[in-house]
This record gives sequence, structure tokens and C-alpha cells, in this order.
Amino acid sequence: MQAGDSSATSVRNRGRLARILRRCNDFRSEPAAVLTVSTLAVFVDTVVYGLIVPFLPEILQDRLGMSSSANGILFGCFGVGVLTGAPISAYISDRWKIRRWPMIIGLLGLAITTVLFAVSNAFWELVVARLAQGIASGITWSIGLGMIADVYPGKAMGQAMGIAFTGFTLGYLGGPVIGGALYDAGGIHAIAIFVAAITAVDLVFRLLLIEPKPASEPAVSSETLDAGPDEKALEDGDSYLPPPGRAGHRRFAAHVAASSPSLTPSPATAREFTFANGICKCGAKSARGPNRIAAQSQPNLGKVCTCSRQADAHSIAASALPAFALTLTRTVDRTNDLPPPAPLKRTTMLDLLREWPILACCLAATILSGTSGALEPTLPLHMRESFNSSTMVTAAVFVAFVIPSAISGPIAGMLSSDERLLAKSAPYGRFGFVVVGVLLAAGVFACLGATKNIVGLVVCLIFAGFLLGFATVPVLNIMGVHVERTGGHAYATVYALFNISYSIGVLVVPTVLPPIMNAIGFAGSMGVLAALLVACACIVAIYPASKHYKHGRAAYIGENARQFL
Repeated sequence: MQAGDSSATSVRNRGRLARILRRCNDFRSEPAAVLTVSTLAVFVDTVVYGLIVPFLPEILQDRLGMSSSANGILFGCFGVGVLTGAPISAYISDRWKIRRWPMIIGLLGLAITTVLFAVSNAFWELVVARLAQGIASGITWSIGLGMIADVYPGKAMGQAMGIAFTGFTLGYLGGPVIGGALYDAGGIHAIAIFVAAITAVDLVFRLLLIEPKPASEPAVSSETLDAGPDEKALEDGDSYLPPPGRAGHRRFAAHVAASSPSLTPSPATAREFTFANGICKCGAKSARGPNRIAAQSQPNLGKVCTCSRQADAHSIAASALPAFALTLTRTVDRTNDLPPPAPLKRTTMLDLLREWPILACCLAATILSGTSGALEPTLPLHMRESFNSSTMVTAAVFVAFVIPSAISGPIAGMLSSDERLLAKSAPYGRFGFVVVGVLLAAGVFACLGATKNIVGLVVCLIFAGFLLGFATVPVLNIMGVHVERTGGHAYATVYALFNISYSIGVLVVPTVLPPIMNAIGFAGSMGVLAALLVACACIVAIYPASKHYKHGRAAYIGENARQFL
């Protein structure tokens, strides 16, 4: 009896283990797995970038005997690496539709370059290592965000980008803190061991990922046909029968025009059918003859194509419908009488930059990143001169700036994906979230320069971090949604542009602002940042404001607001 119970228990345990393993294997190709791997990749990249910040000046001055200006050169090399790696990797990834292997190569490059810092004995070796680190970072950011956009289309994209941005902010905060603690405890060897461990974990996740297919594919080429002499027009009591000489599959979608003459006709949701030899794509055969389609009238919904497996016929019953415009969209299998469809045009960075929403988002990313990075060289100096703050206090103040940004990212992603809010704020939509966040942040930076005590400084930094994170995530969302709607699926390319713009801001603004601070003081430099943020809000608002001015708010109500969702 005991042997039988033991055997049954063993069978149940094996079955439970098999189910767990099967679920884990299924998870490898799910969108959540892509989000997990991409967020971890961004986090690891940012942590490794920040690890060397605390001890890099010591390496330059003690080991190599160089001045502190060499530190700026190395940061510039990182930016050059990003400008090189991001566009090349994005082109390769979008051109050949590969995501996972460039991510793996970027991670291995990141680990190797960090080890080079530990063994470098010459300045040129540090330059090469920093340049390669920038290339690896460009690969990780452009392709990682592109993978997220591949599997989270539409309104889900904003929430996913908010989670990924949280990974960035946590890495941005944790990198210097972890690097300083490890270097004090075990020197450069402790840093190398930590990098090896964290990259090994990240590598396992990237290797286990099964790269899923994009959630949406580019729209196929179609023809819009008006009812003409060769197509039997729909009239009361008639059924639509395609001409018998047209071979191949036919997909028909009926778009609804409002039946009320007092309203402007607007499209409504329609279902699509594919017919071949009298068989609907659902598998049901038409009892009334081949290729016969029907539309039913549904109250308050206009004319909608319907398809039911239980129906014994697909017929068009138009007798109960009011008179209105009907458009039929047909996609034909061009195997005989028509030439093959032209291949989809590949989208390049120049093509994207010709679109004003993308260009505005790139400029906004430059200003937002530059504003955040400008606090690194200016705030510690101000706190030491004005409040005689120690290094530990300065680090704690930076925590007050970074943590709210990690919290506001997912919130902004969720709100900027809410279709009700987007419809109410059309034509501004997601642009409105960026404008509001940036303008409020400008006011906070103006107050930051006027604070006279450390408590007020911390409070201002909390609000500044929250608002900058709130404004940055919708920028990522706008860029991804714009590419999705224009076709081409050039997600890696558009996020390579974001990465390049972000890097330019981090390089330029923190380099230019310290001399300005020496000339006009901390309050004046914060005023400059506030002015930059106001300029950013104006740039982002140009596109939706032009739509508002040209057509008026009433033109973006109801179905017309869908283009801003």
C-alpha cells in the first residue's frame, strides 16, 4: 500500500514538474518575457555605465598621472560610441528582422569593455574601452526598446515603455552607489567580479528568450473600389456577388458612414473576410453559392460585415439599411492578371526625421536628458559651497531626484495609453502629457535655483525628478506609435534616434552649463534649464497646435479623435 502511494505521489510530482517546465518554456516567447529581458538589459547597461564613475578619476590621476580634463574626453568617447553603435545596429536589426543576437553581442561587448578598464595601463586603452562601451550601449537601447515596441503595439506600448524606463532610472541610481561601495571594499577586482556576475545573469535571460513575431504586421497593399459597372452595386434587397472571372482570394471590409444627414460620415469598425471557392476564412461554406457575402444591419452600429460559423449562408441583406456611402476594400491574390505588389519601402533615419512628430520627439529627448544630466556637475558644487554638504549627503539628495522619476515613468505610460484621456485631449493626445510635464518641470527648476536651504532643495528635486520622468515616457510612446501607424516596423531605427538624441543631450548640456554657472551662479544656471524646458514644450506643442488651429477642436471629436489614440 505504501509503495502504491509512493508511486502515485511520484507520478503527481513528475506531472507537476512537467507543467511548470512547460509553462516556463511557453513564457520564453511571450511579450512579458521580451519586456523582462529588455528592461533587465537597460538596467544592466545603465548600472555598468555608472559603476566606473566613482573610481575613474582616481585611475586617471593616480595610475596614469593625467588631469581631470581627461575624464571629459572619456565621456565624450562614450557618446561617440553611442552615435556609432545605435544607427548601425538599428539598420541591421530592422533590415534582417533580428533582435536577440545583436542584444547578446552588445552584452558581451559591454562585459569585455568593463574588464578593459580594470587592466588598462594607458590612456588610449581607456579611450578604446569607453568607445566600445558606448557602441554596446547603443545596441542595447535601440534594439531593446525596439523589441518592446514589436510585441506591445497600440495602447499597451506606453505602459511597457514606462516599465523599461524604470529599469533605466534604477540603474542610473544604483550604478555609482554600487561602484563606489565595491571599489572601497575590494578595489577594481570586486568591480570586475560584480560585472561578470550581472552580465552572466543577463546573458542567460537573453539566450533563453525566444524572439516572438511582432504583434502586428505591415498592412498589405489593397485597392479601394467604388461600386461601378463591373461590380454589381448594392441596392435594397440585393446581394453582392463578385464577378466570376476574378480568381483568387477576396477580402472585403465594409466601412460605415453615419446614416443621419446631420452628421459628417465617419468610418466604423468592420470585420474582414477572405473567400476562396465559396469558403469563408472561418471555414464555413456558403450555401447560396460561391463568394457570396452579406452584411446585416445592427441597431445603432450602422452596417457591419458579420461572419458566423453557425450561419448556413453569408448573404447581404441591405433592405433594412438606410442609404449611405459604402466602400469596399479588396485584396486580390495577384497570380494571373496583375503584377506582384511592390515591396515595402524600408524606413531610414532620414525618412523618420522628415516627420515632424519624430523630429520634435528627438529634440525633446535631447533637452530632457540634458536637463537631467546638467545636475550632475552643478548640484554637488552648489551644495558644497552653499551648505557645506558631505559626499554622502549629496548622494542622498540625488536619490531624492532619481527615485520619483522611476515611479512616474509607469504612471505616465499608463495615462498616455488611456484612450478616454487621449480622446478628450485630442488633437494634443500624448503630446499634451509631454507639454504639461515639461512646463511644470520648468517652474520647479526656477524654484530650485531660488531655494536657500537644503530642505527646499530636496523638495524641488523630488518634483523635478517626478515631472521629468513623467514627460520622458510619453516621448517614447509617441515615437513607437508613429512608426506603427506609418508602417515599416522600423522600431529599432526610431529608438536608435531616441538613444542618439538622449546621448547628445547628456554630452552637450552638462558640458556647457558649468561655465555658465561660474559666470551667473547656480540660480542663473537653473533659469537657463527652465528656459530650455519651456522651449522644449513649445517644440512639442507645434504639431498638435497646428492641427487645432487649422481644423478646430470640434474636428477631433468622436471617430476623428482615433488618430491621436
